Amino acid sequence: MCSTCGVPQEPDQPERRAEPVPGSEKHLVSWRLLQPLDDLLHTLRRPNEHGNRTLFADHLLVAHLVAFFSPALKSLRRIEDVFDHPGARRKYGLPRLPHSTLSDAQALFDPALLTPLAAALQQRVQDRPHEARLDELTRKLLAVDGSFFALAPRVTWALYNKPYATARQPVPPRRRGNVRVDFQFNVLSGVPEAACVTGGRTPEYTTLAAHLQAGACYVLDRAYHSYQTLADVLAAGSDFVVRLRDDMQFATVADHALRATDRLAAVTACQTVRACGLRGAKALGARPLRLAEFTAADGTRLRLLTNRLDLDADLLGVVYRHRWQIELFFRWLKCLVNFRHFFAESENGVAWQIAAALIGTLLLAVVTGARPNSYDWALMTHVMSGLLPADAEFFAILARRRAERARAAKWQQEYRARQKNQG
Repeated sequence: MCSTCGVPQEPDQPERRAEPVPGSEKHLVSWRLLQPLDDLLHTLRRPNEHGNRTLFADHLLVAHLVAFFSPALKSLRRIEDVFDHPGARRKYGLPRLPHSTLSDAQALFDPALLTPLAAALQQRVQDRPHEARLDELTRKLLAVDGSFFALAPRVTWALYNKPYATARQPVPPRRRGNVRVDFQFNVLSGVPEAACVTGGRTPEYTTLAAHLQAGACYVLDRAYHSYQTLADVLAAGSDFVVRLRDDMQFATVADHALRATDRLAAVTACQTVRACGLRGAKALGARPLRLAEFTAADGTRLRLLTNRLDLDADLLGVVYRHRWQIELFFRWLKCLVNFRHFFAESENGVAWQIAAALIGTLLLAVVTGARPNSYDWALMTHVMSGLLPADAEFFAILARRRAERARAAKWQQEYRARQKNQG
């Protein structure tokens, strides 16, 4: 099973502009955090909505965003309590939100409704400063990976852990629910572009093959070890840089001499290769590929494969090192913004909450003009609570804190370089 958000899909019927969202002109325009949504919320209304309905998809999204920026709102009942107050309903232009109604709405509304909204926000996010050599890729750099989120054991569609003992764990683990979310993360802009929710049983490379984009350069870890997946990336009109597992073998076509920059980057071999074996030859044929091998100081071997024969071996190491950005995003989502509890047990509801978190992250990037961090999110929670106004002084505080963090990061980088040279 897979529910997607942030991946373009064809609409079932032509879009028709719905009536303006009640209260949006009065309340959201004056509040800079949700202002980018003002001209987008109407896309969540559908012309065939039932006449008796009072809670719509745009209401559900705003409620989720309020919860995303309010750490205390960890359940639907807490959201209901907040919007029982008429002042909160006036501020956000929402009706009453009984927890039972919210639960039904999460199971009813399709999370794919948020796809065009997320895509519109992504277009407003600018690339952040990055290593100039990454521009040699000439394509959008996407890091792809998945992460597990815990659910209650009674959620049968998400049961994943095997209930029997292993050599490493002689005591059988308790069965528990695990939902996996596979993200495509734009390294240069610092924000996620797409997410797919699965129960965890589907291999990550299979999920990627079903949601490939054109005109991108995918940087992949060893979990994406399928020859056919690499062929699918090429068929979609994209490139790849992938770390190989030891059981993936390629025949050497030519060896290349290493440059000084390659040796400094710990490159020990650079070759033009082609796939061998039944599965490899069937998927990739005789296509020439570039294989670079790196050896760390501790003896760890790293093999990187790409279809881009024009890229130098040391640049492949730079590209793969940027895959760590998606791991930092997982840390941001799981730890820094305290995204640990789902409001729903249905796959549809989980996808809604993941999509709302994605949109909340995009909003931070659009409003601040930089990659979201924990300081931005913490201050935005105070804006959401009404403790701070989103005025010029507020954004000056954001800029000052960001400058401090940049200076600290630069000092750390220079310190590590000195330690390395002394060693």
